[in-house]
Amino acid sequence: MNPRPHRAGKSFRLSSAEEFERVYARRLRQDLGWIIVHGAANELARTRLGLSIGVRVGNATRRVRVKRMIREAFRLTRKDMPRGLDLVVSARAHDARPLADYKHAIAEEARRLASKLGIRDERDG
Repeated sequence: MNPRPHRAGKSFRLSSAEEFERVYARRLRQDLGWIIVHGAANELARTRLGLSIGVRVGNATRRVRVKRMIREAFRLTRKDMPRGLDLVVSARAHDARPLADYKHAIAEEARRLASKLGIRDERDG
């Protein structure tokens, strides 16, 4: 039995510059003002996440907190997201928000992007 079944390990992350560039080149995004979710289809059976949190969000402590919130929101909602999607989440400076806001934003925008990309709504695992 897997002691950490909901863990979003390295296979769920975008890490190389080429992967980020491929998502940005698709030019498909959902902008909520405080958070921007870019998306592109991938050939994998899972949805992956990349983060791009710039210095305009705040000092290092603030940026790390935003990154942690986004990662946790992704980890908790990825089973409800369509498979085969690469997401890059960017943030703008914003007031502190609860985890529920991040969860709702990422899950909802992932579904919208998948719909625009013609990705069937099979759940990730």
